[in-house]
Amino acid sequence: MIKFFRKIRQKMLVENKFSKYLLYAIGEIILVVIGILIALQINNWKEERLVNLQIKTNLINLSTAINQDLELLKEVEEVNDFRANSILQILKWTEIPLPEIDTIPIKLMSTSKWEGAVPETFDADFLKKSFWSIQGPRRMIVQTYAMEELKNSGLYSKLDNQELKILLNKYYSDLKWFFGPDELSENKTVDEYKNYILNKYNLIVLDVPYVDNFLEGIKKDAGLVARLRDVAGNAGWRIYGAKTSKNRAELLLKQIQAEIDQL
Repeated sequence: MIKFFRKIRQKMLVENKFSKYLLYAIGEIILVVIGILIALQINNWKEERLVNLQIKTNLINLSTAINQDLELLKEVEEVNDFRANSILQILKWTEIPLPEIDTIPIKLMSTSKWEGAVPETFDADFLKKSFWSIQGPRRMIVQTYAMEELKNSGLYSKLDNQELKILLNKYYSDLKWFFGPDELSENKTVDEYKNYILNKYNLIVLDVPYVDNFLEGIKKDAGLVARLRDVAGNAGWRIYGAKTSKNRAELLLKQIQAEIDQL
């Protein structure tokens, strides 16, 4: 093919048809440029398609990670809902006048931790389970691996969906705010309660429900009441964090799926 075009150019030069040769040469150059542009366009399309495929794969992984977060957030909410409400009910049994038990109805969000309604009168089993739950909060372990992979690969910067980026940043920054210092604050609150029980009564937490006239003992011990309220308050913060993060996770999953469908 190259020889063919070369012969045509040589023939034109021999026949002294310089103007036609020039036009022909320009035409050749234009064809070459068009060919290069088409090749570049095809190459760019292939690269864009590969990037979109990589982004789609990462978004699928991200969706899986957030669904794992969502399941754990539900458990964190349920566990701490029982912790907070069971402590408040115990304080209510003592008939201590407190605003959080006088104005807010004590009701569990599910029966996963306690079947049936919260007992209005003293219940030994409820008491035992309550004190077991005090020292056993469910930790929130955020699944950050997919988000870290998306950013470390450089694909996050190639996401054109700004709304999705905003939601992602908000979701993970809020999880850090709610649960980043989770272990430290929880350990401090529970340890203060444990140490108080141990130092003052020479008891561990699980022994407390077996003490005679336990409710009367709580009523007379302002320090113990304060520490029980701290544990309940800490659980309440977890409930709020889990509930808020759950709503954001559900919204985020819809946005991610919409983006996956477009890629």
